[in-house]
Amino acid sequence: MKKIRLVSLLLVMVLMSSMTLVSAFASAPADYPKDNIKILVPFDAGGGTDTMARIFSSAAGRDYFNGHSLIVENKGGGGGVIGQTYVAKEAPADGYTVLLFTSSVINNSILKQVTYSYEDFKPLIGSNPDSEIIVVPSESPFNTLEDMIEAAKANRLKVSTPGHSSGHHIRAMNMARLMDLDFVYIHSDSAAMQLTQVMGNHCDVAYMTVSEASGAVVSGKAKALGVMAKDRDPSLPDVPTFAEQGYEGWIDGANRGFAVHKDTPDDIYQYLIEEFSKVALSEKYIEAMKKAGMNYQLQTTAEYQEYIDRTIEAIQTLAPELK
Repeated sequence: MKKIRLVSLLLVMVLMSSMTLVSAFASAPADYPKDNIKILVPFDAGGGTDTMARIFSSAAGRDYFNGHSLIVENKGGGGGVIGQTYVAKEAPADGYTVLLFTSSVINNSILKQVTYSYEDFKPLIGSNPDSEIIVVPSESPFNTLEDMIEAAKANRLKVSTPGHSSGHHIRAMNMARLMDLDFVYIHSDSAAMQLTQVMGNHCDVAYMTVSEASGAVVSGKAKALGVMAKDRDPSLPDVPTFAEQGYEGWIDGANRGFAVHKDTPDDIYQYLIEEFSKVALSEKYIEAMKKAGMNYQLQTTAEYQEYIDRTIEAIQTLAPELK
């Protein structure tokens, strides 16, 4: 009788073990991927977003995604609207189209007449945080963040942005709103134009990202007053953070990552999170980003969602004024 009970117990244990094994494999996507995966960049080739996508694709090679590649495709126009509309409304939600996600998805869906919402996407990871930095002409009387803030409380300052409703414009407006600063905005079309304005003394202040401004700052053609980051940026180690200068809580900037359509099946979604995370942590990606002078940092799905939620709140607050 004891032997029978022991055999029965062993059979139950084997059965339970098999069920656990089946359950573990049940969550894995069946026959996916069986082809290359497209990274849809909603901007023209050549910009920072496109560069980051191509570095990521190159780092992945064929070492992930069951030996398949990540193929970058540019679909620019409308400040990101055309490409974002494609992923939200036209591309199948099957895991073969991944959107290069930036705050423009949120800006466009709140501030423009578009057919999609930021809620049509769910994030995979963040992989290229690019901190906001305050830049002034090299001859500017402002040498610290406090110098600029005190001046903007007493007089109107001319602030350069790369476009109305851009992330930089919104961050400048948010800072002006919270600190009671007087800004008038000069909108251009690119970071290159902003640097021309700064170096030509055509503005008092420019809101940019570290990767966009670092070359001019290092060469002495512009001065940086503060960076919106937790820690100093390695490419500009002499530029203090906002927090170091007494302005706590100011951590912001461009934050590039990846997202898929919200209807992407859960098993494929989880698989993509795992594989994209591996690439973002790979030595190839990190070294290539260093060489390009771009920031790299894996932000988990939850961390990237927190960034998205903060951005949504800020833009919704400023929407009446922006519109």
